[in-house]
Amino acid sequence: MINSIRNTVFFLLNKDNRGYISPLEFNSFAKMAQLEVFEQYFGDFARQTQLQNLRKRSLGFGDMAEQLENKISTFATSATLNYTDVDATSSDPAETNPGGVEDYFSHPSNYYKLINLTYGGRTLQEVNKFKFDMLLNSNLTAPSVRFPVFYREDSNIFVRPLSIYYTGTTPQNAEVPLIMNYIRKPLDPIWGYTSVGGNPVYNAAATTNFEVSAEDEVNLIIKICKHAGLAIREVDVVSAMTNEEQIDLQVTNS
Repeated sequence: MINSIRNTVFFLLNKDNRGYISPLEFNSFAKMAQLEVFEQYFGDFARQTQLQNLRKRSLGFGDMAEQLENKISTFATSATLNYTDVDATSSDPAETNPGGVEDYFSHPSNYYKLINLTYGGRTLQEVNKFKFDMLLNSNLTAPSVRFPVFYREDSNIFVRPLSIYYTGTTPQNAEVPLIMNYIRKPLDPIWGYTSVGGNPVYNAAATTNFEVSAEDEVNLIIKICKHAGLAIREVDVVSAMTNEEQIDLQVTNS
């Protein structure tokens, strides 16, 4: 798909000799366009879900909510989380030294949105920091292995009870791993090429294709042309692509 999209983009840009973009520039614009399309899935899905709740949902091929959910689900994956032992000499610095730094788990590098966390077949409950601290200080509602909880701060995940981190005072060796189910970011698209006579020639072996749906090819072309128009300072290209983008958005949300 990526070679077809590049050829179309170059045809549109070179139609009136507007300018040339290098493979490096194209790959940069393609990355931005794919992220925009990918992030648009979630906003469109939320809007379609609202229409569904208002009983304005189409069925069959017109069921946009289901189509968007299918697109998003292709990026669903899971990973075993590794924790960072802030103070290896203590089983828990925060517990032995209130206010100290806590051990934590980290998001995978390709993390985008959380689905859930599981431990030993149980799903952890996410809470905010205030409730997390409140639960820890309660004798009745303290987290347990049967009812573990977590909160997130930036890219760090803080989990209780401590037995998820340790067996006694010894760090666990992933005998019962903490599993994150999540939506990952798409891989960066790369139009690979080989230089022949000083000109770039498509090389499939060096290429990373778009990961968003093939149904979004037109949307990708519009967005790449828009970015390219800004780069080569062609206002009419940007204006035309912006109009096409608005039309496409209206069709999606209608």
